[in-house]
Amino acid sequence: MVGNEILDSINMVEVNTFDFNLLPLLKVPFILLLIGNLFFALILYLRIRILSDTFVTFENRRIKSIVVIYLIGSLVLSLFALLFLILS
Repeated sequence: MVGNEILDSINMVEVNTFDFNLLPLLKVPFILLLIGNLFFALILYLRIRILSDTFVTFENRRIKSIVVIYLIGSLVLSLFALLFLILS
């Protein structure tokens, strides 16, 4: 019971005339982290694409497909995480 009281006291800050909710402010770093992860995946995809066009090897298609799967997975999972952050 003490843990719930501590979390409730962290969530709301009461000043004499108004209440301020801290929960949306705690979501902002996680949203920025998700955006950074998507940006990293996009930069990785562009870097691999440039390198695979520069050096011709037999594994270019495999590496491109792995990076595309990573990019799609990052996008889908980041959208789910963003949805959960917004709904919480």
